[in-house]
Amino acid sequence: MKSSMIHKKDIHDIQYQHILYGILLSFKLEVIWMAKSMQGNKFGIRPYIKCNLQWKNTLRNKKTGGIQMRKKVIALVMVLCMILVLCACGQQTSPAAESTATAENEAVNTSGAYNIWVCDKSAIHQYHRTIKLGCEAAAKDLGVSLTYDAPAVSGDAAAQLDMFATAVAAKPDAICIGAIDQEAVVATMQKAKDVGIPIFCYDNGVNSDIPVTTLATNDIDATRTLAEKIGEGCGGEGGVLVIGHDQTSKNGVERTDGFIDALGELYPNMEILDVQYSNDAAVVTEIAKSMITTYPDAAVIYGTCDNVINGILNAVSELGVEGKIKVIGYDSGKQQTDAVRVGTIFGSITQAPYSQGYDIVNYAVDYLNGKDIPASINATYYFYNAQNIDDPEIAQCLYD
Repeated sequence: MKSSMIHKKDIHDIQYQHILYGILLSFKLEVIWMAKSMQGNKFGIRPYIKCNLQWKNTLRNKKTGGIQMRKKVIALVMVLCMILVLCACGQQTSPAAESTATAENEAVNTSGAYNIWVCDKSAIHQYHRTIKLGCEAAAKDLGVSLTYDAPAVSGDAAAQLDMFATAVAAKPDAICIGAIDQEAVVATMQKAKDVGIPIFCYDNGVNSDIPVTTLATNDIDATRTLAEKIGEGCGGEGGVLVIGHDQTSKNGVERTDGFIDALGELYPNMEILDVQYSNDAAVVTEIAKSMITTYPDAAVIYGTCDNVINGILNAVSELGVEGKIKVIGYDSGKQQTDAVRVGTIFGSITQAPYSQGYDIVNYAVDYLNGKDIPASINATYYFYNAQNIDDPEIAQCLYD
């Protein structure tokens, strides 16, 4: 259905048509008048001008008529010039109008920053505080607005779900989330998708194809690396204690189950003695003390994140068993790196959380700008110990 609106350009065209019609009508009348005035002059206009040069006496007698004729010719020339000017104007947009249109288009393309929301896992966890720093740096560099939110208690899935719902209701341009519960967040992700909000996962994925991408450490590969290193360190023998940070997040499950599976495959003589779960360092301290007391001959105790490792370190210190049991794990906060340097921790995985935070915001902005983003992106990780902790590529991934 055609629009009934008449644009300014159309109005101008109509006006030009009327003006041109009037001028052409006047021009026609002028030509008719001149033709009549030239009747009786068998030479026409051009011979008349020629006669003007040759027979001055004759024209002197018709001086008044010659002047009038010259005026008519000049008038006709002016009319023709006006026609040419008006035709040109009718086909061009005025410079002022063209400039205004360009400015408006530029304003549409550049006005306002993207609004990115980040729903993280913990407001107090060292690893996630470092992710936040990366997110903030990316937002500043890219000129976007950033809203960051995270539960006050690490691993509080219910609190994160409320925050995620709040983010969706705010209708930002994109939401980045490190999901605590890989199943529970899917329904809210669907709501975000229904209203056109793209989702970007980091730190771990979810059981859904809704996210545009997932930026995370390949924990199956990383835990296999840990199993290889600790198996070598123990000569393929000894009992192992495991404390996971949760049983609901994808990385929580993979870091626990991946390690157990890899160790069983690579070193079948290394026995898993006990598996417990908590993401509260104080609670982990008590769990670890109980496990070590129950299994005094255990060769290894493994923790799946820095909160867990910090709790384990407290337990080992309180029990006075540093050096008697090998501690391995994930992440690289100050308590861990200090323990690695003195040998209390046998080795650990560092994941470059600052880069994860920076990169996930960058990927969101790239996507909003029309770039293609891979569905899965492996984040950087390294195994580090007392021997390689100061290597440049590893040192840049450590955090306090």
